[in-house]
Amino acid sequence: MKIYNSHYYSTATRRRRRRRINNSFRNSNSVKREEEEEKTRKDSILPLLEMPDDEHGDEKRKIFVRDLRDACSSVGFFYLKPSRKMFSTEKEIFELANAFFALPIEEKMRIDYANSAQFRGYVSLGLENTKGKIDAREQIEFGVHRKEIDKVTNFYERLVGPNQYPSQIFEQTIGAFIEEMDAISRQLTKYLALSLDQNENYFDDMFVDPNMQMKICKYPPVSEPSTGFGVGKHTDSGFFSILLQDDVGGLQIAVDDQKQEWIDAFPVDGYFVVNIGEMLEMISNSNYRATPHRVLSPKDRPRISVPYFWNPRLDFVAKELIKTEVSNDDDNKLINVYGENAFKSLARSHPKVFGKHHPDLIVKSDGTMEFK
Repeated sequence: MKIYNSHYYSTATRRRRRRRINNSFRNSNSVKREEEEEKTRKDSILPLLEMPDDEHGDEKRKIFVRDLRDACSSVGFFYLKPSRKMFSTEKEIFELANAFFALPIEEKMRIDYANSAQFRGYVSLGLENTKGKIDAREQIEFGVHRKEIDKVTNFYERLVGPNQYPSQIFEQTIGAFIEEMDAISRQLTKYLALSLDQNENYFDDMFVDPNMQMKICKYPPVSEPSTGFGVGKHTDSGFFSILLQDDVGGLQIAVDDQKQEWIDAFPVDGYFVVNIGEMLEMISNSNYRATPHRVLSPKDRPRISVPYFWNPRLDFVAKELIKTEVSNDDDNKLINVYGENAFKSLARSHPKVFGKHHPDLIVKSDGTMEFK
């Protein structure tokens, strides 16, 4: 089945869209919204999108789908404003994060991710890397909370397992946040299907049992943020990612990877930042972009961010590909089996934990896995 309309996705068309992305904010008639968009235009080239609710009419939905298509096929990032009734845990998440990271290191290490074969739990400063370079952040990693599989059929099923929570209130708050993010993600997924000229339920089977992941991250301030990276250049391995961030800033997006041109994704009150992942890029035959991005270390005060990764079920295979494997980087082969793509990313970023829990596997130079 053809998953996109070539009228929308020719190379020339996508190039024109990238050149005129500064003028692509078309979604609102209200004075308040126009003021917000004008402020953001001055600082960033990312479009502001407001996701329609069930009560909105067909015309607003069509406009949203059109603008969503433009954003995904050009820069691969956009701001998304969900309905407030769909998202109410922002304050609690930030309070929880600040309280946890203020604990003594001994307390935080009680949920050390080195204890988890699923790479879940507390990751202390300096333990994660991007392409071999240490990331300057500490974080807590979460996934779908369930029992490990006793006998796995495929090695990526080792990613199924329990989370580590520092307290019951932490578990309850994270659970409420995940429920809200699941609802937002499923609604956005329907609109993405429509943007690819498919029925809104086209991706339902892909997310029968999604392999959701999320982090709570703290980036400590450094004296020279322009030369330090909280996270180095990378793309996300899943379908799309939704970022909740405080007002410190630091996220940067590669608008021209060859020229090393970067733009800032400044925090905008009431909006998430959303970016396309490698799975969606492959499904769309590269018409939607998994754009490289990075995080600069802050200078004056810590940065707190909460990325939520909306991922397919582990055994999902991107069958719409012309090829079974494509590459957006010489040392990062994109694998169309989601579980393999996800395991690759974790293994490379956390080599010590990978070596401790998965000694029978090795990561090849291009990122693919094989048994010893």
